[in-house]
Amino acid sequence: MLNNKTLLFYFLLFLTCSKSFGQEDEVTSQTGRSKKYSLILYLSGGAGYFPSNAGAPGYLKPKLARINPVTTARIMWKPDHRLKAGFETGYMTFYSYQLTDANGNKGKVSLDAIPLLLEFSVSVKKHFNLFAGPGFYILKTKLNYAGSAESNKVSTGWMAAAAYTAPLSKEISIGAEAKWLYAAETIRGSFGLQLQASWKFLKW
Repeated sequence: MLNNKTLLFYFLLFLTCSKSFGQEDEVTSQTGRSKKYSLILYLSGGAGYFPSNAGAPGYLKPKLARINPVTTARIMWKPDHRLKAGFETGYMTFYSYQLTDANGNKGKVSLDAIPLLLEFSVSVKKHFNLFAGPGFYILKTKLNYAGSAESNKVSTGWMAAAAYTAPLSKEISIGAEAKWLYAAETIRGSFGLQLQASWKFLKW
């Protein structure tokens, strides 16, 4: 038969265990409440390099401008794990040509694009992120030669990028991004470097 000291020991042990379980539940609950979700806006601007020679016939003596402006606007949803998802758009020029015919008449042709891309991102290291995703490009060809003309076309494509950002505050960071923008109509796409600013404008 258990004596009073033994009963007292088991009673105190029960109270200690109950308190420990209560503390563990409390910590777990607090950890769950501390999970953060946010929306991040990325704005980038820079230049893209067009590696292909396609675009204009040789008899027009084309002078290819391979380096052209690229701007990007991106919104990413950041959940409580490393993978983020979002949407990217912007405005860019894949290439532009200066033309001169046999009579000395000059002209210009350019291929501009608006990307509409579904995007995913993962953090590889602190402040270093990879981006990639498929989508569409709205292509606009502009011709200014013996008159002017424009034509539009939608092309499938994708993008891939690597970015490093340094935080200025809890919400704002600045950095740089190297990216490859590819539309099927451009054969090889455009490789670019951009300066980037990000703003964590919504948290919950």
